[in-house]
Amino acid sequence: SVCVLPFANMSGDAEQEYFSDGITEDIITDLSKISALSVVSRNSAFQFKGKHVDVRQVARQLGVSHVLEGSVRKAGARVRITAQLIEGSADSHIWAERYDRDLTDIFALQDEISQAIVGALRLKLLPAEKSAIGRRGTDNADAYNLYLMARRHWVSGNSDVVGLEELLRLCRLAVGIDPAYAHAWALMALAQTTLHFRHGTREDGLAAAERALSLDPDLAEPHAVKARHLDIHLRADEADAEIELALRLDPESYDVQFSAAFIRFRQQRLADAIRHFEAAAKLSDTSF
Repeated sequence: SVCVLPFANMSGDAEQEYFSDGITEDIITDLSKISALSVVSRNSAFQFKGKHVDVRQVARQLGVSHVLEGSVRKAGARVRITAQLIEGSADSHIWAERYDRDLTDIFALQDEISQAIVGALRLKLLPAEKSAIGRRGTDNADAYNLYLMARRHWVSGNSDVVGLEELLRLCRLAVGIDPAYAHAWALMALAQTTLHFRHGTREDGLAAAERALSLDPDLAEPHAVKARHLDIHLRADEADAEIELALRLDPESYDVQFSAAFIRFRQQRLADAIRHFEAAAKLSDTSF
């Protein structure tokens, strides 16, 4: 079991925080795909962001055997990532490495870090898990960087019109570079749906959700977007099918749990709504 602590931003520029957070989130996602490994959720890990921590205390508090910590320094077209895997009870390093690469190598670098952790823990990957770890959604580093910037707006709770419009601008740039970037389409769908329901904008997010699902039907959030639209149009059975599918695909998604709560509340299934609202609250480290 492992906790991936938020990688420190060593770029000397607070505006680069989105990049170090994005790298951390991707490593958490990669390791979560390994059946032999229990990984602490992003929410639990990010409570330690910016804090000086005692690794043994973190391991005890979260009930994990190992802790991964590191740093990211991004400058121009280069990135340096340091990472170290620590055995929690003894506070001893079992693996550490420093990587200096071009940003165009960022995906291979993330794969390398995940594979090194697997090797240090002496785990054996199933073929499907090895393939899943290498699945990034895009092979273009510029599109990925734009997506991380947009994602930062979303997870920071920046849900006002100005913030969401900026998020959409970044997502449109990302899909302009890589039209097959399903994650960027999915984030666009979430933002457009929020703007539509809260502020009455014309684009309702449904087309972006459908585009995301045509590229990757296993993304949970676009299914949640579809469920909300089906529910609003009183197609309850179809909405139920979509939100249940989204929950099966990713029960650890704040957006999925919040959408499920919203739908159950509208359906007057209040006990279910409360359960999903509570799950969403546990998964959110912001004040959405």
